[in-house]
Amino acid sequence: MTTPVETANWTVGKLLAWTTDYFSRHEMDEPRLSAELLLAHALGCSRMALYTGYEQTPPAAQVEMFRSLVKRRKDHEPVAYLTGKAWFYSMELCVSSDVLIPRPDTETLVEQAITALRNGSSPQPRVLDLCTGSGCAALAIAKNCPTAQIVATDISNAAIAVAQTNAMHVGLSDRVVFRQGDLFDALPPDDAPFDLITANPPYISTGLIDALAPEISRHEPRLALDGGDDGLQIIRRIIERAPEHLAAGGWLLMETAFDQTQQVSELVMRTGRFESPRVILDAARNPRCVVAQFIGSSTAPHSQGA
Repeated sequence: MTTPVETANWTVGKLLAWTTDYFSRHEMDEPRLSAELLLAHALGCSRMALYTGYEQTPPAAQVEMFRSLVKRRKDHEPVAYLTGKAWFYSMELCVSSDVLIPRPDTETLVEQAITALRNGSSPQPRVLDLCTGSGCAALAIAKNCPTAQIVATDISNAAIAVAQTNAMHVGLSDRVVFRQGDLFDALPPDDAPFDLITANPPYISTGLIDALAPEISRHEPRLALDGGDDGLQIIRRIIERAPEHLAAGGWLLMETAFDQTQQVSELVMRTGRFESPRVILDAARNPRCVVAQFIGSSTAPHSQGA
């Protein structure tokens, strides 16, 4: 099959048309958008600039780079990893294969956190974001709650490096502190309680990961996906220790799979430390988050059984 780089006089318009058709024939998601994002990245311009330069012929080196990106995309490498960029909550963030690609579903978690902080009584609320990955949730909360002080943790050193880069990129390094470690173990022993804890933890059952779309199963970090045999291994640990780190009246917000919210709500209630949890739907009307307010004292036997 002839590819663009092997044929002379390929204009921007012809490259886009050919690649859109190529992706469509290989059943890639969003073929036109993917073609535009990859070509804009290869040419070092905006997507809008592609259309103002529709009849221009890019230099051979840039076309060769584009061709390489197209081949990698055909092998299901996500566009965000190919370009190193992803948008989340109106922020352009850096991403790599060391972190999950930020998804619109997680904006549901962020919206709930912002609402809780704005309705709270603390003038300078403290927020803990667990399993922060790229830092997308922590940074979106900080951007929209200017008085909040955020600590974000992740077990992966590589993920923390990406998150720190993003904090500098969006100008929030002064209010978002990143700590490497396993959930709460990343915090100093004498750390003050938090008004709100958010988490987008690994919640995919181990046995289901390989059945996910190849963009996910082959390329996104398994460490950020694998929630153990039933998908709830990390969630249980968060629920068990969250009361140690929440101020009375504080909030615990967790993103989950759509079919886990009932189980997660039951786990929260068994602690006897929270008001009845609420399940929040995402934009597609799927159950997405479990939100619970900490009451500060134990009223029932502590249990973390499944």
